[in-house]
Amino acid sequence: MAQQPADPGRRRFLTATTAVVGGVGVAAAAVPFISAWKPSARAIAAGAPVTVDISRLQVGGQQIVQWRKRPVWIVRRTPALLEALPAQDDRLKDPDSNVIDQQPDYAKN
Repeated sequence: MAQQPADPGRRRFLTATTAVVGGVGVAAAAVPFISAWKPSARAIAAGAPVTVDISRLQVGGQQIVQWRKRPVWIVRRTPALLEALPAQDDRLKDPDSNVIDQQPDYAKN
């Protein structure tokens, strides 16, 4: 025959208290791991937008700026180069991307 606990209310209280304290401990232990996922201020600054003054860029000219320690080329095309662009459509994976509304306005070909 199984023995009944002397005080079942106390047992439930201790079980609940242990569960709550354990949950708080798990949450406290998780805080450093979760905060490690946030990017540092240095990483945020490295990925920040770059503002470039292209008002003095001549037609046919090129300007190179650094973004995330990588070069970004800004080219002001000549009218002849702009007229030759449709001839290159066969080399593009999605030449009609400006027809489909899948892409934002700044990313259309």
